[in-house]
Amino acid sequence: MPRSRILLLLVALTGISCYQDPKAQLDAMEETLALQSTLEELGNRTTELQFAVDSLRGVVARQDTTIKALANLAGVRYAP
Repeated sequence: MPRSRILLLLVALTGISCYQDPKAQLDAMEETLALQSTLEELGNRTTELQFAVDSLRGVVARQDTTIKALANLAGVRYAP
């Protein structure tokens, strides 16, 4: 008889430990979706910033070329 009680207790404990609160699961899913949305937004911002940086590099390169040409015309040494 004691073995059957122990077995019953183990089965009950196993069943209880496997239970997951549906509200907690729903909250976790909502947080995951919010995190996914935030990560997508950060990815979009990163892409926009990369385009801006690339554009600024182009502007700096053109300005540097112009300054070199003007320095050459003026006979001034220019070392960036």
